[in-house]
Amino acid sequence: MNTNSTDFSYLVTSFLTDYLPLQRCYSRNTILSYRDTLKLLIRFINIEKSIKLQNFHIKDFNRDLIIEFLEWHRKNGVSSSTANQRLAALKTFSEYAQLECIEYISPLLDISAIKAKKASAKAVSFLSVEQMAKLINWPDINTPIGFRHRLILTLLYDSGCRVQELCDLTIGDVFLSENSTIRLHGKGNKFRTIVISDETATLLKKYIERYLPNALKDHSLISNRYNQKIHRDGIAYIINKYATEIRREDSSFPEKIHCHMFRHSKAMHMLEAGINIVYIRDFLGHEDISTTMIYIKTDNRLKNEAISKLSPKVTNEIDFSDWNKDKDLMTFLNSLK
Repeated sequence: MNTNSTDFSYLVTSFLTDYLPLQRCYSRNTILSYRDTLKLLIRFINIEKSIKLQNFHIKDFNRDLIIEFLEWHRKNGVSSSTANQRLAALKTFSEYAQLECIEYISPLLDISAIKAKKASAKAVSFLSVEQMAKLINWPDINTPIGFRHRLILTLLYDSGCRVQELCDLTIGDVFLSENSTIRLHGKGNKFRTIVISDETATLLKKYIERYLPNALKDHSLISNRYNQKIHRDGIAYIINKYATEIRREDSSFPEKIHCHMFRHSKAMHMLEAGINIVYIRDFLGHEDISTTMIYIKTDNRLKNEAISKLSPKVTNEIDFSDWNKDKDLMTFLNSLK
């Protein structure tokens, strides 16, 4: 260990480079999420608590510190669900530290006992079928850039993939045949195979023939303008670019379009088409069907709103008289024994 390092610094390093990738076999994206949480904690310790990292030890990593960190995080505008994700990451680190520093197991166990705050359910934002079709078909397919952008938007919707899953696609993950599929590398290093539509398969085939005719199987399917693997920010930029152009002509088009909205839209459209929720769960790669159930709840809410809006148009307003005014009826009812 470096003479300037503390037991806390050593544990953070081994947690990210050995425990998570080698012992728990977590994916790169999951490890980066844990890393970001620890970076935020270190920033809090350094800036808010005015403690230099070389003076911070694992004995200082305790329940009170974590609760104070989470409150600070929430005050900076993060949602309860995001704060809960940070807490889950810190609990995992605490569990690892208990194994490595058994002498501090008691205060570290106190961290595991911190309860997550109940997060209010987020409304699922999605586009209608017409809005999604307009967005996907907006790029000019007759230009190389437009063709690539059309493919990105099409795949993002048709496969219902997470944006990182799209970024990670390679030529070897595409299988073009009578029933074309793509293989997605999802959370927890799990793969799933998704059937794509004939139109998407045709678009993919033309794209590979035109722009990647001699590419090897491990070559990224989608590249940026520098011929490097595209990143999430690049895809977000492309979506925002075309959404902004559409809004200039159609002020009713939603203002905020994010990458995950494509996934939400696909799920909602599948549900509206009568597809079984279990298939939708497998299609999206959800571990637990309770995650997929948010679309059922959203669908029911929309149906209730639609019914409420239609009711006044179908049912005339009825002026119900005060039943207390009918004294004879009341006398009759009261007489019944």
